[in-house]
Amino acid sequence: MPQRQDLFSVPDLKERGWTATAIKIFLPVHDDERENPIYKCASPMKFYLKARAKKIERSKKFVAWLAASESRKASAAMGVITKITNMEEHIREARITIVAGKTTQEIEHLALMTHGGNYRGDPGPFFFNNRTAVNCIRHNLTNYESLWSLINRGYTGERAYEILRDRVDALVLETYPQFATLPDESRVAVSVAREAI
Repeated sequence: MPQRQDLFSVPDLKERGWTATAIKIFLPVHDDERENPIYKCASPMKFYLKARAKKIERSKKFVAWLAASESRKASAAMGVITKITNMEEHIREARITIVAGKTTQEIEHLALMTHGGNYRGDPGPFFFNNRTAVNCIRHNLTNYESLWSLINRGYTGERAYEILRDRVDALVLETYPQFATLPDESRVAVSVAREAI
């Protein structure tokens, strides 16, 4: 049985630039297998002789594969950048629509019926204020929801989401300027029991 110091684990190989694909191609058969010391019910850990892995790393075939792999990674990164840029541009140019002409009382009623745009479980006590009104208008009286569905979730869509939110909120405040200020003290409890709705 080889000594541990003579072996590379899969994480060791990955630190050296190997990928799961490279291991399958160049080291399809492992040289040793040992019980996982942390998770006893996990699959055994695979190990590869250092001498064999280093010899493969010096081969022309591996060097060519590694260079191509780096090129693929760079291309993929550029693809992500292009996708992000295109998404942001699409949101900058998207036509945003809004239903105008609603009274403050109509907006308050709509906010009460839709929990002010709060879609995360129990909304708690209802407070009508300018922030609630803006959220309600954004979610119910604009095409924000349909445009939001075009944006990736996660880091690739963060900036596009900010652009969309800023553009929609600017249109909301332009159309309904009475909700333009958002002081904290504007929270006014509505004395309507949720059960009566």
